[in-house]
Amino acid sequence: MYLVTFRLRPGEFDDEFWALHAAVEEAAESTEGYRGRRTWESPDGEELLVTYRWDSREALEAFGAHEDHREAKRRWAEWYDAYEVTVAEVEDRYGSGFE
Repeated sequence: MYLVTFRLRPGEFDDEFWALHAAVEEAAESTEGYRGRRTWESPDGEELLVTYRWDSREALEAFGAHEDHREAKRRWAEWYDAYEVTVAEVEDRYGSGFE
């Protein structure tokens, strides 16, 4: 499994942002190998973390090639004051009660 964490400092979100955001989420959810996402916000609202889970590197790359995702990457400076992406391969998992 792969985890992709998108760390961002939000700026101003307009209607174009929300429309593209919805399209990107739909693209992720319709990509074979997508396992879900989780979002955390700092108490002061100045930083967000969004972690996406993927079955494989190939699934992640398929999503990365989607045109809506590519457009969002090109336009990041319109809506975020800063961002950072971390891609990690999961070597092991254990626990109980989660899929």
